[in-house]
Formats: sequence, C-alpha cells, structure tokens
Amino acid sequence: MPSRAQSTLFRAFAFCLAALIPISAAHAQLIHKGPQGAIALSRTLAPYDVSVIKRNNQNSPTEESGSISVHDNILIASNVTLKLILQVVYDIKGDLITGLAGPLASQSFDVTAKVLPRPDGTQAKLTDSQLLAMMIPVLADRFHLQVHTEPKIAPVYDLVVAKSGIKFKLDQSERKGSGWGIDGENTQRVLNAKNSSLADLAAALSDITDRKVIDKTNLTGHADITLKWADDVALTQADPNAISIFTAVEEQLGLKLQPSKGPVDTLVIDHVEMPTEN
Repeated sequence: MPSRAQSTLFRAFAFCLAALIPISAAHAQLIHKGPQGAIALSRTLAPYDVSVIKRNNQNSPTEESGSISVHDNILIASNVTLKLILQVVYDIKGDLITGLAGPLASQSFDVTAKVLPRPDGTQAKLTDSQLLAMMIPVLADRFHLQVHTEPKIAPVYDLVVAKSGIKFKLDQSERKGSGWGIDGENTQRVLNAKNSSLADLAAALSDITDRKVIDKTNLTGHADITLKWADDVALTQADPNAISIFTAVEEQLGLKLQPSKGPVDTLVIDHVEMPTEN
C-alpha cells in the first residue's frame, strides 16, 4: 500500500482532508489534527522555495477534473477552488469554513509549490502533513489570507464500547511504530491498522464517516485491527452482503459509533484577496 498521498484529494479530506484528503485509499496515512494543528505545524517549517499560483480560466472546477497531490517534496493543485485548497491545507471540512464569497469563491486555480534539493543534492525528508501545512504561509503571502479558528458545537460520533465488549486484544507494551490505511476493490472497503490506539482508530473513522469521531472508550494500549465494510454505492443497491461502517464497527470490533454533539473547530476568513500574478 502506498505510504504517500499522491492521489486525488477530492471529497476534500473526508476528514481529508483531510489532507484529505479526500486523498483516496492512501489518504489515511495522514495524521489529522485539524486547523489548529495545521497552523501550529506550519510555524515550525520553512516555506516552499518556489511557488506558482495561476488562475485557471479554462475549466470550471469539478470533483472529476480537479486534483491536489503531494509527492517528492512537491505540491501540485490543478483546477481547484481556494475553498478546496483551504480544506486540504487546514485539514477541515468545507462546511466549517466561513467568510469566503464573491469572485474568489468560484475562481479556479493551478498551484505548484516545490522544496528544492539542498546544495549537496540531498532532499529534505518531509511528511505529507508537513508539505500541506507549508502552504499556509504561501496562501498568506499570495492571497493576503488572514484567518482564525472558532470552536462550535456540531454533530460528532462518540466511539464507545458496545454491550458485547471489544473483540480484539489490546497490547499494553511500548508501541513501536504504527500506521493505518484504507484499501479495497469495487464497493468493498478494508481498514488495516497496525499498532493502532483507540485514538488512532477514531481518527480513521473520522475519515470514513466524514464526521469527527471522539474516542470515549477509556481503553489504553494498541492493537492490529482489520475492519471490512461496504461503501454507499453497495448499500443503496440493497446488496444483501453489504454492511455499513456502523454495523462493521459493532460486529467486528465490539465498539459503537454513537451520534452525539461535541466541539469542532471552524475556520473563519478575516481577509482574502485575489492572488497576485507570478
């Protein structure tokens, strides 16, 4: 399974994206910490060495045609709106962004940002999350973007232990490496997590359900977890073998996604301008 987010980031970070982004099967390698985490991370990093932002007036931005990818210390966006860029860069859902209106709301852009090799020819080792966060100062410079975060109470899911009890064994020893990814064929989806904590699992389920999931299991330790479910297409086709992510979590893991309300960060745009031309 690829470890880098090199695929299309649409559905813009199904929370993904998000880098989300979202980022398709490989997107779950990103660690989602929301807009505050993205802002804090950006302050620890040098900006991109080269960045090019151009208006794309050839096509209307669509979910099928637009894309954002990060790979090999390069970020490339094609035919995307500023709102989508904000979703991916700030790791936030689109309906949690306010203050973007007028021509900027519908204008499409192409973006290329690069980290150049060091003088000795070596490349800095940057994660996908770092490469996305490094766009924050670029947006501030080129779009004169100013934002702040505001918390609000919104629908979430609480991850709790089902009546049956958990169906996997938690290891209490020191965790040595972890990771998770989402794969699958046709309408079937599979989550494979290695040395996953319950907080890690909640982050993965946030991506899958497109809603923040809060770990309220009070369980410690880590485990290797496999979860299989069907996507919305299979469910709408009334496939008798298709089970939802909610059923899968309860039947396969002994956990439950319980609808609730909780704190969610929103991103408020205080000021933004059409970008200066290169």
